[in-house]
Amino acid sequence: MLDALILLAGFSRRMGQLKQHTSLAGRTFLETITGKLINCRSQFRHLLFVGQQNDSAAEKLVKENGGVWLTNPQPELGPLSSIRIALQHCSDDAAKLLWPVDHPMIASETVARLIALWQEESDMITVPSDGERRGHPTIFPGWCCREFFEIGLEDGAKKLLQMHPERIKYLLTDDVWITRNLNTPQILSEAEAWLRANQVR
Repeated sequence: MLDALILLAGFSRRMGQLKQHTSLAGRTFLETITGKLINCRSQFRHLLFVGQQNDSAAEKLVKENGGVWLTNPQPELGPLSSIRIALQHCSDDAAKLLWPVDHPMIASETVARLIALWQEESDMITVPSDGERRGHPTIFPGWCCREFFEIGLEDGAKKLLQMHPERIKYLLTDDVWITRNLNTPQILSEAEAWLRANQVR
């Protein structure tokens, strides 16, 4: 089994507005990611979204699309605090696909290929890579769930990758957006230009 866990509780200070409500090619980051998850909805048991309090617009969109909305009361503690909140609302028997909201342009095909690779060896941490750098999203098997509570909040999920290099399986891809964090207006403009140049909608 596989759950999707989307992280959107950050403050987005460099972007100047909450990333989930930032527009990209006429759709918000959250709408874009949700649409891609719905395209492969049969692969997931739950769609879990962790955001900030009083983000009623995001909560409404999530619930309208069959997702579960969870609130992080202390988002300043970082992404791992959101992961822990989600894990407390679902069982450890399912793997977790972690998708930060600031990576909305990851291709649907990349997500589908990542899931297919994970299904071949479901006890492996499955990560997309461009051959030099790891990217997003990452699938963490069920055995990782308890370990998220044993590492430091400041370490983040990447700590598990550092701890278990022998248990990582890589999906090699030329999808440039697995490593591109859309966290500033400048990078957002570059993404818009790329979409126009490649006629992607």
